[in-house]
Amino acid sequence: MKLSRLGELICKYQARGTVLIITDTNVAPLYLNEAISSIESCGLACDSYTIPSGEESKSFETYIKIIEYASRISLTRTDGIVALGGGMVGDIAGFVAATYMRGINFYQVPTTLLAAVDSSVGGKSAINTSFGKNLVGAFHKAKFVLQDALLLGSESDYVRLDGYAEVIKTACISGSDDLFKKLESGNFDIQEIIDDCVAVKTYYVEKDENDSGIRHMLNYGHTLAHALEKLSSYEIGHGHAVAKGIAFTASLSYDLGWCSIDCRDRIHALLEKFGYDLSIGFSPSDVANAMASDKKRSGDSIKFIINRDVGQAEIKLISLTKLGKILATYSEMFPGTSEIVHGGAPLFAPLQEVSAPPSKSYLHREIIAAMLSGHELELDAQEASEDIIATYEAVKIISNHANYSALRVLESRIVSADDKLILECKESGSTLRFLLPVVAVLGLDAEFRLAGRLRERPMQQLISQLEEHGASITLSDSGSISISASSSHITPGEFNFTNPESSQYISGLLFALPLLNGDSVIRVHNNLESYSYVLMTLDVLGKYGIKVDYSHTNKEWVFNIPGNQTYTFTDISPEGDWSNAAFLLALGVFGKAPLRINNLPLPSKQGDIKILDLLEEFGVTVNRYSDILDVNAGCVDIFPCKELSAINSIDASGFPDLVPILALIACVASGKTVIRNAERLRYKESDRLTATCKVLRSLGADISETEDGLIIEGVETLRGSYEGDGCGDHRIIMMIAVSSLISEGIIRIHEASAVAKSYPNFFEVIKLLGLDDNLELVLYHLLVY
Repeated sequence: MKLSRLGELICKYQARGTVLIITDTNVAPLYLNEAISSIESCGLACDSYTIPSGEESKSFETYIKIIEYASRISLTRTDGIVALGGGMVGDIAGFVAATYMRGINFYQVPTTLLAAVDSSVGGKSAINTSFGKNLVGAFHKAKFVLQDALLLGSESDYVRLDGYAEVIKTACISGSDDLFKKLESGNFDIQEIIDDCVAVKTYYVEKDENDSGIRHMLNYGHTLAHALEKLSSYEIGHGHAVAKGIAFTASLSYDLGWCSIDCRDRIHALLEKFGYDLSIGFSPSDVANAMASDKKRSGDSIKFIINRDVGQAEIKLISLTKLGKILATYSEMFPGTSEIVHGGAPLFAPLQEVSAPPSKSYLHREIIAAMLSGHELELDAQEASEDIIATYEAVKIISNHANYSALRVLESRIVSADDKLILECKESGSTLRFLLPVVAVLGLDAEFRLAGRLRERPMQQLISQLEEHGASITLSDSGSISISASSSHITPGEFNFTNPESSQYISGLLFALPLLNGDSVIRVHNNLESYSYVLMTLDVLGKYGIKVDYSHTNKEWVFNIPGNQTYTFTDISPEGDWSNAAFLLALGVFGKAPLRINNLPLPSKQGDIKILDLLEEFGVTVNRYSDILDVNAGCVDIFPCKELSAINSIDASGFPDLVPILALIACVASGKTVIRNAERLRYKESDRLTATCKVLRSLGADISETEDGLIIEGVETLRGSYEGDGCGDHRIIMMIAVSSLISEGIIRIHEASAVAKSYPNFFEVIKLLGLDDNLELVLYHLLVY
């Protein structure tokens, strides 16, 4: 649309009053008179204020002068402000319009490509301070943006390149490579390019008007750009700084394993085609410090937009410490520095990556919560472990016999089954302990059939508490547990435990008690080991609309559970499993090259996330990358470590499942490691303390068993061999498999299928990673029968 129609457009938003045009000394001689004529021809009064061109005008001093001028000409809230110029003019004029009399009409007329495709769209305005760019600003959308490509003809080549950098930025985050291909071809219409860019920016702005989430994508390339602008006292043009930021981001994304070399090279080639100088020219330490003051900083990290592919980007958090180290490796972008030459090599890119399997602990809980909401959770059959299948099949049987139309009124529920429900728990303690209270609350007749060592695992405290509240429970000689429906469901009230053998007792009751027609309280006296698993249960319950209040001291945990609650279905993506990820991380520790583990929640309520802290205590380099949009999409890079140091004392009470793999790592760590408070491992699929000690001794470890843990003196290497079934215990078998990376002797595992209890694809993952040099020893040593 032509500039001559400016007054016509303004009249749609204000039929009378005054319009103040804010412009700069470069633009005023070219277009100001035409703009004033257009406005006055429509019967509106018009005034103007011209500021010096250049980024230094985007300051508090200029802002105050414009505010004072607006006051002198008696501008009111029904009047308007026009920004006639580039991004600097649009920013300061927009900030004046947003704050003068708490906001007046605002209209944008960009005269540079940079402003046309970027700053004039989206409603963000700001001014600079001595501490950084755009640190003070506001959101104030323009009523319209008049896009007249003819106004861009007066741009110098340097300023035009400022704009094309933003065009390239937009192409990198547009969701496809269509715009990027247009730019690569060199055959395009400038108005079409502007329209494409405006459409992309409008999409992000409409999705996130307040710039609190996905709109951060528009900052692609800007983290470094803003730092360079500040360091140069804004002598580097914004777009030229953005071009350097784009080049750096493409290199960083490749080096950290987020994009392919083809993606990196296409982006670099396009920037070079347009003629940008991609050198940085400031020391890495200065750049890192400047980045630290950027408004995108979040604590000790900074939000960084990275490449996944051409046109595809994601938001990541990168620690400032790591960013500083990475900057120091890009010597070709820092002329004159003596740091390591980058040269396009993947210095930080893991050679292999794998995804952690879904969390077994969360899946148990989500399957049950979904059932109690009247829905069935969909599972990936290929990833489902035997324990999860046991819970899933039991829940399907229960849901087929409970009248879910009556779930909202417990006493009116009618049990539709004539025969006793047969629930096969296999060896899953979670299935048994979670569902026994649920079946009691639902008033069903059921027999829980147990296999293997599950028959020997403690249950009496939970059974006693259920019986005190009206349940009729019997134990057969074969080890099965039967519960009979009474004339009424179990009664609400107080449930008491002292040093419970399992936190699963508490979780099972937390699932069941909200359905009762009265309030209940659970008191746990003295110690609640593995309390993180109870917090995990509360997390799932909260997502399904169930409220539980709890408090605790060193001597007691108290859970207050209101009755008459209703489960509300929510579609939850399962978290990755930290228990099984620990074995994948160990593969990285003992391998020859870095390994990336994807699909890990950061942060997480899973207690086994402690593996990261423990690995770092052992001396392992661990890089954590949380995802700002999806907590479950985090990943961890693990680096090989040949000089491990022992950890004096490990209290395993909060993460007992980690003990076997921690013991293996400690075996080759210099010094003595003591693992304590792990007595509950004696009641798992095997006596895991005895099994771990036996296996590692056969491999040549200096390890001894205590009543509640292990004592390990590190040795230089494991020179023994192993042949056996791993005690039929999935976690012992996975530990043995990992040991094949560091043992000199042959490792033969019989009946390795037992890993299916928690990680059915574990050996497939090992074979996949074994195709690369870093895991050759696994293929050489590991023979699975």
